[in-house]
Amino acid sequence: MSTLSIRKNFTIPQSIVKKLEFLAQKMHKKQSQVIQELINEKMKEYEKEKKLQALDRISGMFTGEFCEDISIQSIKSNSAN
Repeated sequence: MSTLSIRKNFTIPQSIVKKLEFLAQKMHKKQSQVIQELINEKMKEYEKEKKLQALDRISGMFTGEFCEDISIQSIKSNSAN
């Protein structure tokens, strides 16, 4: 599947330009490829963090606690009566 490329113009400091040129040369890639890869890596980090936060929010569901006062153990002991 081919991806449509869109031309973008950015203004970046000369120090960043030098770093980009260096990275592109060391990686044997075009500068646009280096930028694309770095953006994709950062997005993966963001998506991973987002998933970890979602997991943190639901982690209480796996402890056996329903709320502060009720647990599976208390339900079991009350249902035996």
